[in-house]
Amino acid sequence: MKRIVLILSLIAGIYATNAQGFKAGFGAGYLTEFETFAGSVDLIYDITEKIGVGTTAGFGVAESTFSKDVRNTIFFVDINGRYKVYKELYVLAGGQYLSNSFSEKGGNILPIGDIIPENTSDIGANIGSGYIYNIIDNVNVFGEVKYTFIQDSGYLHARAGLMFSF
Repeated sequence: MKRIVLILSLIAGIYATNAQGFKAGFGAGYLTEFETFAGSVDLIYDITEKIGVGTTAGFGVAESTFSKDVRNTIFFVDINGRYKVYKELYVLAGGQYLSNSFSEKGGNILPIGDIIPENTSDIGANIGSGYIYNIIDNVNVFGEVKYTFIQDSGYLHARAGLMFSF
């Protein structure tokens, strides 16, 4: 009996997932505050025809504004609600976790008196817009621009990528 219930639950879950829109993809974009490019991976689930939720995880490396011998490694995770305004044009709003890690560049010795800044992590808020364009059956390209508010500052993140529908 347990196996039958498990199999029926799996079938219902697969049907529900296929009935809605699930997308996965990757992209690249520019982060204005850090003056660098970052790669990202996306997962999107369309709850209804107009409303969805998405998550983005990204990674980038930049030269620190503190010293040219210090590398800033950036990692971020977004969770955003999405609302389709017109066809595949959407607006988004949500939150972001951002982590900055600082380290010396390969083998360089910092000048006397220079210290590596402390690693930081912050939580912020996103607001933005984007568009998904269908190329063929389940392959899409997308463009997105969002602004992230973090503590006393913020940054613009413009990106583009490839998305696959399931």
